[in-house]
Amino acid sequence: MNINYIKNNYKFETLTSNHDLNNFECTSKDLTEFLKKDALKQQENKLNLTKLITCDNEIIGYFSLLTDAIPLKNIREKSTKYDIKNQLSIKSKNKLLPAIKIGRFAIDKRYSGNGIGSDVLLNILYNIKNISENSVGLRFVVVEGYAKAYKFYTEYNNFSNLKKDDEKIKEKLDTIIEKNPEQTFYLYLDLKILE
Repeated sequence: MNINYIKNNYKFETLTSNHDLNNFECTSKDLTEFLKKDALKQQENKLNLTKLITCDNEIIGYFSLLTDAIPLKNIREKSTKYDIKNQLSIKSKNKLLPAIKIGRFAIDKRYSGNGIGSDVLLNILYNIKNISENSVGLRFVVVEGYAKAYKFYTEYNNFSNLKKDDEKIKEKLDTIIEKNPEQTFYLYLDLKILE
């Protein structure tokens, strides 16, 4: 299937037991197995909501969303911290701020590396922004991204890592990716960036 055609015609569908997941395979065994073995069970237990990314009835990828929170102290932008503290009269840096977590996000390996992931992620972020403006208050999107996907989130899609991870990432990211590509980093995005 043509990449531009997919970018212009994909849609999101909530995962059901009627979907045939057998042909889906991404570059991560963990993410592939999650979709095939755990996603529907967790969804039925209200632990997440999994959306399939489909085009012409073919599964291009998927993502799972769930609620989360991010401690104020983990926000690296001082002006953002200051504004939130003042607007909400917060004294504690441990105050939790509302967020939505992208628990899992994967594109089938047949289509990865062609910009579909960034296109879909931006669409997800705008959908979350719409939720924040019309359904429930939240300000941040968080993800525990694999080391091998670190640059996808931070360099191409405006997520930030926690300040405490700066040195580790600066000095050892390539080594981490080589030794343990599925080591996770907690990353976040302020929805204000989409305004």
